Amino acid sequence: MLVRVLSSSYLGIEPFLVEVEVDVTNGLPIFNIVGLGDTTISESRDRIRSGIKNMGYLLEPRRIVVNLTPANIKKRGSHFDLPIAIGIMVGMKFLSDYKGILKDYLLMGELSLTGEVRRSDGIISGVLLAKSKGFKGVIIPEENLEEASIIKDIDIIAVKNLRDVVKFIEESIIRSKRIINLDKSFESTLDMWDVKGQIRAKRALEIAAAGGHNIIMIGAPGSGKSMLAKRLTGILPPMSESEIIETTKIYSIAGELSERVPIIINRPFRDPHHTSTTSSIIGGGRTPKPGEISLANNGVLFLDEFTEFDRVVIESLREPLEEKRISITRSLGKMEFPAKLIFIAACNPCFCGNGFDEELCTCTPYEIRRYTKKLSGPIIDRIDLYVEIYRLNDKEILDEDRGDTSQIIRDRVMKARELQNMRFDNNKLNRDMNNNEVEKYCSLNNECEQIIRTAIRNLNLSMRTYHKILKVARTIADLGDSSNIEKHHLLEAINFRKN
Repeated sequence: MLVRVLSSSYLGIEPFLVEVEVDVTNGLPIFNIVGLGDTTISESRDRIRSGIKNMGYLLEPRRIVVNLTPANIKKRGSHFDLPIAIGIMVGMKFLSDYKGILKDYLLMGELSLTGEVRRSDGIISGVLLAKSKGFKGVIIPEENLEEASIIKDIDIIAVKNLRDVVKFIEESIIRSKRIINLDKSFESTLDMWDVKGQIRAKRALEIAAAGGHNIIMIGAPGSGKSMLAKRLTGILPPMSESEIIETTKIYSIAGELSERVPIIINRPFRDPHHTSTTSSIIGGGRTPKPGEISLANNGVLFLDEFTEFDRVVIESLREPLEEKRISITRSLGKMEFPAKLIFIAACNPCFCGNGFDEELCTCTPYEIRRYTKKLSGPIIDRIDLYVEIYRLNDKEILDEDRGDTSQIIRDRVMKARELQNMRFDNNKLNRDMNNNEVEKYCSLNNECEQIIRTAIRNLNLSMRTYHKILKVARTIADLGDSSNIEKHHLLEAINFRKN
């Protein structure tokens, strides 16, 4: 008997439909799975046998062949356990699909040896696929219910074990209540008010948050670079529903979700160690998975000790910082991962860290050049805000006035982003403006035009840098609720470039 059960898989983060064909016939007892499945899928045979048996069903010796279609695309994941098991149970007449449930629902879930249906990765991708293809719903593990529930207008059937699946297919008596909680209040224990002094760096972070700009902070050890960077998410606006779905989808495929964190509601903050490999930062592998740069999508990627990262890692950031996506090509095909993030880099000015103080610095000019050589022109050219951070003096350390709290700064950032939403009529930020939009929204008066001409000549600005200055100036004007870019907006933007 040939049975067809529907499921899904994904290339990169894009899901595709998989038809699980199960052929149960008399003959030499075998259990083969074909269709380019990975090791996890090959090992599912033993899990499925034990799961069906321990649910009380008698498995007779039969010839079982399972084909995962399309057979020419590599598939991975333990979530194929459930559709294969249900296909076998229908083929062996342990249950009857007389209501035609299997043609209207996608099945996903890992099986335990007891027949329990366990949490699987990438469930939300399958739910999105089922909705886009017009299916009635999905049958998934109960542990994935909250993750799947953020997708509206589709039937979510959460099951604990194989018996629950049988009851739903034959009697339609399992109906899961949605668990949707996207309105959890934003809470952050890290407040910008905790940071003493560093007014210029705080201002740069506020501009970065408002316009989505990248920033590099160079300063002595202990000057507060990491402390400032970790507080950036606290001044960013809450994620929209579409951003929550997109971010949760990436984390689900990467296996980063858990029972404790079933949905990504707060903006991600990723800070990988400087010994991280290129594939862990950018993404990749034999079967490409999202890297840190995609896990930081809609949030912040912080690379501390930036000059200590491998040069290949640093240079590989060129495309994602500019294009806001990363393309990876393998024999399986070309996959794209999103990288809409705010990038923060932090490093010391030299090996000893005292490069801003000639009396304390012990590095030779050659050592300083060798240390800063990793900050190549193309990388600096792609960073909007350059900030030098100095150690606090005694007055700044003992001063009780620490500036605005994160809440006050976030309110200003949200007002600036509201102006951008009205300007672009979508979720686009100032950093994402194309050349035509720069000309339209970043027009300069005669005085400002003369200033930028002088800056181009004296600072040898590239076309990319020129546009970045205008985009930053536009963000500064938005923070000041100004419809036009004024002289002081432009001068501040130029002041944040590396001289």
